[in-house]
Amino acid sequence: MAVQFSELTADMQIKIASFTNKLLELCQKGTTIQQLLDVGYETLGNPLLLVDISLCFMAHAGGNTIKNEPLWEWTLSKGYVTEQYVNSIMENNVDEDNGQTEDSNLILWEYGLLNHRQLVGNVLKNRQSIAYLKILEYNKPITEYDEHILITLCKFLSLTIKNSNENFSSINPLVDSFITALINQKLYDHDAINERARAFNLKLYDNLYVITIELNNTNKNQDRIYYLKRKMQNYFNRDTIIIYDKYIVVLFDVKSENIFNANELSLFNKLLEKYNCRAGISKTFHNLYDLSEYYKQTITSLSIGKQLHSSQRILNYDDYIVTHMILSFGDKAHLNLLIHPIVKFLIRIDKEKNSDFFETLCAYLKHNQDVTLTSKALHIHYNTLKYRINRITELTNIDFDDSELLFEIQLSEKVLKLIKQIGNEKM
Repeated sequence: MAVQFSELTADMQIKIASFTNKLLELCQKGTTIQQLLDVGYETLGNPLLLVDISLCFMAHAGGNTIKNEPLWEWTLSKGYVTEQYVNSIMENNVDEDNGQTEDSNLILWEYGLLNHRQLVGNVLKNRQSIAYLKILEYNKPITEYDEHILITLCKFLSLTIKNSNENFSSINPLVDSFITALINQKLYDHDAINERARAFNLKLYDNLYVITIELNNTNKNQDRIYYLKRKMQNYFNRDTIIIYDKYIVVLFDVKSENIFNANELSLFNKLLEKYNCRAGISKTFHNLYDLSEYYKQTITSLSIGKQLHSSQRILNYDDYIVTHMILSFGDKAHLNLLIHPIVKFLIRIDKEKNSDFFETLCAYLKHNQDVTLTSKALHIHYNTLKYRINRITELTNIDFDDSELLFEIQLSEKVLKLIKQIGNEKM
């Protein structure tokens, strides 16, 4: 519920001007966030709590006097707000285009899970939220004068908070900036990379992966992104998680050669489903210098999954290497060039004679030329399969001992499936 403002009295205007001058004097001397909150608490008489946009604790004034407000006590002791509170905030978005004045849109009342009302101020920098300042109606009622003081304090906090949101939502901002520099290849010297990893105490297991989590459109507002980043930090138990180009990127290290076991994979899939996200996973690598290339693999996986209209939440680059090769060729030449003449011939015969030679050949190769397994897979009699294979041999002179030829035929099958899926090529 947005706050409504009436005309300020002359006395209120004088008091607000005096408060503003006091903050200006502090800023001229080089103030801190804590000093600003202390002055705010002294003026307002109610506890103040500053959190970043991922709703993690930054500073407070008067919060240690609270005895019967569990949400505040939790935040001050744990360093972050409860998930129940976060969910209530995410579900109750405020309509900012409501015809109110500019200042009235900077603050709103919160009730719900709290034992006391609290007024929340939005700390903005470059029109982006960077923090929230909360005043709890604990010692005395919050007046309209208090509302204006809160807005003024938010504006000064914006000037004092020098760094961007990433620094406040990160456990280790040095590691954040280091990983970002690796992704965008600002750091490219092997020795420098290894030295910084040691300096930042970044101790990793030998097997590294990049996991890039793509958010859907409803998750792409800034508050939601930082909240989901925090969720991923808790899930993976890693500090090596950053926000990069509207993705959540995880540098994940493991002892074993496999990134997840079956149970872990299932749990991760459920987490992605809960927040309606998708994740691309790179191949394994062992040197931080290579992080940028493996990040690109995850983006490729997400892109191919979208092109193929895949419903999978987890898109592993290992599963898309051949598809990536085919699509890369398709950027330079017609995919039809990858289809072997034998395949084209069998498809034409199948259309003319209403036969199933091409499907039979694909199944036969898939099952390593095992007649029993292939006949079961196609649900046809053993002798029927043998007749078809003999007929294919007569029509095409195919050599089933030529491994390179067989690879080209299997590649042709993949190309045809891909053409059908993406629908932008014609036979």
